[in-house]
Amino acid sequence: MRISSKVECGIIALIDIAVNARGNNIVKLNAISKRNNISAKYLEQIVPLLKHGNFLKSVKGSGGGYALSRDPSEISVNEIVNALDDTILSPSVFNEQLEPTATSAIAECLWEPVNDFLQQFSEKLTLKDLADKFTEKQVEKLEPMYYI
Repeated sequence: MRISSKVECGIIALIDIAVNARGNNIVKLNAISKRNNISAKYLEQIVPLLKHGNFLKSVKGSGGGYALSRDPSEISVNEIVNALDDTILSPSVFNEQLEPTATSAIAECLWEPVNDFLQQFSEKLTLKDLADKFTEKQVEKLEPMYYI
């Protein structure tokens, strides 16, 4: 499965905000950009999609930035992916010139079950799950290694 950089960067930005906006903090776009090595200009193109998807709220002014508009446990990965690119988790479509009996059999046996699994899995997986895993990985990276 190929995931667009827009979806990947959008999810990374939301994870960054979920982790760094704890305690009602506001996260600046430039800080997200620097921490994650994502162009600020590219993030400026993604943020409106995230705001439109009701994931982010913006705070204007000198201390402005972004915060989540909902609790991370209430935001599914399915919602995020669909807001950024609604073709990734959509049903497969075959070329109409191909033999329809074969494509129908392939769709029923392969693509529909795979798509159903991805839909169900991505609906259960939340932004909180991703943020928790990210935090866990950060802690692992910081823990000193002892060799004997």
